[in-house]
Amino acid sequence: MRSPLCPILLFFAVLSGAAPAAVLNIDFAAGAVPVSQTGPAAAADPSGAAAYWNSVARDGVKDKVESIPLLDSEGDTTSITLSLGINGIYDSAGMGDQEIGGGSYAGLMADYAYLDAGGPGLVATMSGTVSGLSAGGHYDFYFYGQGDKFTGNVYRGQNTLFTVDGISKQTAWDGVSGGDGELEEGVEYVKFHVQADGSGNVHFSWANVVAGLGGNVLVDSDGYSTRYAAFNGMQIVHSPELVPEPASAFLGALGMLALLRRRR
Repeated sequence: MRSPLCPILLFFAVLSGAAPAAVLNIDFAAGAVPVSQTGPAAAADPSGAAAYWNSVARDGVKDKVESIPLLDSEGDTTSITLSLGINGIYDSAGMGDQEIGGGSYAGLMADYAYLDAGGPGLVATMSGTVSGLSAGGHYDFYFYGQGDKFTGNVYRGQNTLFTVDGISKQTAWDGVSGGDGELEEGVEYVKFHVQADGSGNVHFSWANVVAGLGGNVLVDSDGYSTRYAAFNGMQIVHSPELVPEPASAFLGALGMLALLRRRR
């Protein structure tokens, strides 16, 4: 005769055996010998220091990037691709005001895709699409957006406004040239929780930040509107459906046990 605890034990075994969330890392790389980020960034990555980053460059002379199927942080091929409108990719050689963290994040932050609105007070917006996700799947998107100039000339204030599903968030600057050694949400990056559509796509846009009348924000978080926007890279973390709290799981298991008893 089977023990009546078997369904409960099986239920908790399934919960405890959940696999860690999959992570995919993208770094927009420039320069004669592009240098990509290695290891972790803001998103928790089970691959740790060995985490793989996709190095994505400009698509020839076109004002966009079009990636081939990307690899996850363990180096395995996925079905995920990225299409993104840009004006170019710039390499600041790690000498700018953006976060390079004493070298820890130089591969990610020192080069970036950019867009140019063409003049002071003007706003330029470009779109991007991540395809090949699970239809209806939930994901956390991390967007890094910090250019190399926040002081010293008319190009200062190169942060970025990212928009997903009508929600906009902007990056900023920590006030330390070369960075303070940390990646902070709302400064070097912004984070969105998103759901892919029925075709497995997530659409987003990015823009330079211009405050006030005719701009796209009421107040620029770093105080300087600019004609440029920067997009250093992004991370995509698969976010499984919420797992029930232990108490709820126990009640659910008891319900399963009662159902089995009725059937007997």
